[in-house]
Amino acid sequence: MLILCFVILVMATVLMLGRWVRLARSSTDQALRSLSLYGYTGTGTVDPAAPVRPPNMALENRMAQLARRIRPGDHDTALRLRLLQAGLYDTRPSRFLMLRMTSALLFTAVGLMYAQNSSNPLIGLAAVAAGPVLGWMLPDTFLSMRIKRRMAQIERDAADFIDLLAITVQAGLGLDQAIKVAAERLRGPLADEAHLMLNEIRVGQGRQDALRRVAERADTPTIRAFTRTMAQGESMGVSVADILKSLAVDARTRKKNQAEEQAQKAPVKMVFPLAVCIFPGILIVAAGPGVLAIMRELGG
Repeated sequence: MLILCFVILVMATVLMLGRWVRLARSSTDQALRSLSLYGYTGTGTVDPAAPVRPPNMALENRMAQLARRIRPGDHDTALRLRLLQAGLYDTRPSRFLMLRMTSALLFTAVGLMYAQNSSNPLIGLAAVAAGPVLGWMLPDTFLSMRIKRRMAQIERDAADFIDLLAITVQAGLGLDQAIKVAAERLRGPLADEAHLMLNEIRVGQGRQDALRRVAERADTPTIRAFTRTMAQGESMGVSVADILKSLAVDARTRKKNQAEEQAQKAPVKMVFPLAVCIFPGILIVAAGPGVLAIMRELGG
């Protein structure tokens, strides 16, 4: 019976993974087709009158509904924001929920297989119980780790980005053109956010709304200060060059303080590897020959 359940779960997991890959490719093609109609990447070969077939998301919606029953409540808005913060712009919340369900089923199958081969029934029962929980939590854990790494990278690049903005604006460029030039000089998630903000402004969104959305997607202290100060300065008519100059000084000061804080934490973080990895080896090398000599004398 366990073998049959394991085979069914593995087959269902493989089918859902294949379906998920197919949906990802079809939605990406549809997004590129839509962008080409706006003129960003179009070459004139796309027929605007040609119907665009939406992807069949029946399986994705069903899996997402099952995931929402496991975690009741309106979490789609928060999940959509977390996906944007992770840089997964083309990933829908329903697709991520389907991935969590697929992972839970896969780990359930692994737990059943381990329980069948385990000689201890308690360990087998614990594996069956922990499998779906681990599979359900693992994608969310990876998403949180991706968000943390991305926010740290944005915070590191924010000072250089604001410096480039201040230099280019003082050279006579407008703010939008300066953001474009700075984004082209940098590489990484902050440059992607700058390009996305420019695309939002290009399609008709207000600059203050675009800055607010950047602060939501890149929720770091420097970016929050940058977007808030730029929005206030634009509404009050303050010179953009003066604002950027003061922001560049503040960003460099904040980056220096963070570096000093990390340097002060280094001795504390070094205690564990020193006590576990280095000191035992030194003790063995220093006291080992004496201990062996004493044991030899006592034994003789």
